[in-house]
Amino acid sequence: MTVKSAEVVTAAVVQWSPSFMDAQGGTERACAAIEEAAAAGANLVVFPEAWLTGYPYFEGASQHPDYFALWRSFAEAAVAVPGPEVQRIAECAGAHGVEVILGLNERDRTDAIFNTMVFFGSDGRIRGRHRKLMPTITEKLIWALGDGSDLEAYDTAYGRVGGLICYEHQMALARYACCSLGVQVHASLWPGHAFLDPVIDATIRSLSFENACFVISAREVMSADHLVPGTPTLGQPELWAAHGGSAIVAPGGEYLAGPVFDAETIITAEIDLGARLETKWWVNGAGNYARPDVFQLLWDKRPRPPVVFAENTPGD
Repeated sequence: MTVKSAEVVTAAVVQWSPSFMDAQGGTERACAAIEEAAAAGANLVVFPEAWLTGYPYFEGASQHPDYFALWRSFAEAAVAVPGPEVQRIAECAGAHGVEVILGLNERDRTDAIFNTMVFFGSDGRIRGRHRKLMPTITEKLIWALGDGSDLEAYDTAYGRVGGLICYEHQMALARYACCSLGVQVHASLWPGHAFLDPVIDATIRSLSFENACFVISAREVMSADHLVPGTPTLGQPELWAAHGGSAIVAPGGEYLAGPVFDAETIITAEIDLGARLETKWWVNGAGNYARPDVFQLLWDKRPRPPVVFAENTPGD
């Protein structure tokens, strides 16, 4: 038996199709994936964007007469954070002693839907969540906007973890914010669109050097064949075509695993957290390669709820 050093951990990406608009089925499928990844030695398990209840591949087809019915079903399937599905996954992560990062559709008490990533601890508790700051183009028909309060990094037994969702990576200041948080392992959550392949390749490799971190890029395989029978395809079954492309990248841009296409699989790679220091020696973006006398990031961390309560207390 080979004993790994304290800084060498095994990362895993779940490249499985989601249970589209099926929160209970997707929860059990997530737990099955966590169990399988843990059995293969994984310490950290990452799922794709909006994987629990599914990415809304139909989001741009708003002129179709069945669009609203499909959107309504999609909204009704979204889960609460915290909620029973999220709690079940947290317990599963704890039972197997792994850190889990999972993308899901979150529905709050106002019925707004958010594109959210949830961080689950190996102790069975929810570490935190991050709501996507800016839905892209027609995604704005589906998801509400997040704010700057929940972009965080978390210290775990397997490194300091954080992440961004899809085209948040194209927000240069969001990447720099992650750099300032000292993220060692960056979860990069995406859908499986083939047209994104060159964008994602450029993004994750550049980020791995820019922020001197390991990048775990999670994407899914999907097709109309995976939909529950009776789900409207809006006359365009090709909308649901997604071919994966998940990968794990080392600081500096080298692929450690993947990208893997056109297969339901769990991708793993060993990552040596200490290896980041060589890249940091070249460029420490928020450290000794920063020039705050020239450029500074102003990051508003205040929550931005739509309603703020001002209540009188005795003595006011």
